[in-house]
Amino acid sequence: MTMIGHNQGFVNVNSLSSNDKKELRDAIKELDASLTRAAAERDHRKTIIDDISDKLGLDKKLVRRMARAHFNANFNAEVESDKMFEEFYEIIINSNSNSSSGNG
Repeated sequence: MTMIGHNQGFVNVNSLSSNDKKELRDAIKELDASLTRAAAERDHRKTIIDDISDKLGLDKKLVRRMARAHFNANFNAEVESDKMFEEFYEIIINSNSNSSSGNG
């Protein structure tokens, strides 16, 4: 058996039993079904975002971010992250005391 990538053994297809091949085929079919559902859900989310954004004139990025924060229940972390970003940006980029205008 030849070792490749991350020291995983390479299995020759001919070394698989009929049962192994059936298990692999079933797993591939199950993965295919899962990927199909995931793609459908992704399309569904896109449609919802497009519809509400168009209807209310909202930025899609805002709607998506609100949905993610709601799902992750991390609104406070989002707010803190924004505050930190704002503070760093103001001090580093917009600061008048940073009088160097050249590179480096």
